[in-house]
Amino acid sequence: MRFEIMNAGKVKLCASLFMWLGIVTWVGNVKLHLWFVFVQQSTERDVVFSVANEHVNISKRHAPVNAGLRDGKTFSILDNAIEQRVFWSAWLDGLSTRVFDVDHERKWREQVRDARVVVLEAGCGRPTNRLATFADGTRACVRYGIDADQVLGETLSYYLAELLGISNLPPLALSKLNLSNEQWASVRGKIEALEWSPNAIVSLTEFIPNVTGVFIPLHLRKQQGGGVQLSAENISNMTLTYLVELMQWSDLIIFDYLTANFDRIVSHIFSLQWDARVMERTTNNLLKTINGHLLFIDNEAGLVHGYRVLDLWERYHRLLLGSSCIFRRSTVRRISELKRSGNSAKMLYELYRAREPLARELGSLSEEHALTLQNRIDVVYKHIKQCAEIM
Repeated sequence: MRFEIMNAGKVKLCASLFMWLGIVTWVGNVKLHLWFVFVQQSTERDVVFSVANEHVNISKRHAPVNAGLRDGKTFSILDNAIEQRVFWSAWLDGLSTRVFDVDHERKWREQVRDARVVVLEAGCGRPTNRLATFADGTRACVRYGIDADQVLGETLSYYLAELLGISNLPPLALSKLNLSNEQWASVRGKIEALEWSPNAIVSLTEFIPNVTGVFIPLHLRKQQGGGVQLSAENISNMTLTYLVELMQWSDLIIFDYLTANFDRIVSHIFSLQWDARVMERTTNNLLKTINGHLLFIDNEAGLVHGYRVLDLWERYHRLLLGSSCIFRRSTVRRISELKRSGNSAKMLYELYRAREPLARELGSLSEEHALTLQNRIDVVYKHIKQCAEIM
């Protein structure tokens, strides 16, 4: 009897031990599972950026809970406007569509190269520019330029923007002023009155109606043009519309540095020496469409003329470049590719020659300016890397 009671006790003890062991094992498994889920989610959220290894890995992210915020309401930094503190988020970038569709640009170029000009009138900014109306009603800005280098600068700036994936420049095509050709015959008298040289090459850019001027963002107006660096800390509580515009400004700052275009924001910074309120006025050669797209227009000062006068303007170019430490991932990727190539000017010329029949006649960058372009790409690359390391 005692033996049976002892055996029963041992069975109960063993059962209790197995029950507690099962509970402990279950709890351990739950903790392990929770830890694994946490690590997995953290890994999915991480965005890996290594400029040194020239590798960009963009993870998929969900839109913020309040992604449906309407224009005018504030958008907090907590809502994923920024990724890894130096990149505009993929979600926010998705709100900014391409300004000019690739197919539209191609068709527009093909259409205007042979289209007959029926009206040539004042317009499109500079006194040397003209607004052309073609027989089908299409309109374009004609830029004659003080010299051929301005037309070359305008054209190469357009194709550099394409290499960078920046779509804010209106479609462009070149045309020769052959006054006996059907394209220009109807406005021959106007061209002769303007004293434009026969057979000169001019640029045609699509005329965009219903545009407005653009004011320089507040962070760039401060500290006498040096600005307050655009970073994750100072973009909180901004509207969605304003953030999408700032995202385009970050591209513009890189673009103007690469082309050394002093005839936009940099000229404002320079003018602070004698005009304390210049930064409060609308920006030169920058317009905004009714959809909120920025248009980078009149780029004649870029690449060629801008490189010739670098000694005068470089200090202000550096100030402007240093004002932004948030970038589009796609732009950073293109900068990395151009740096790796070691010969950005060659890539630029190949694209330009493939798209533009008059490329050989108009010419391209000199060897000196080709080297300048590559050096400026290296500077931008280094700036992005420093921002990533600091942030």
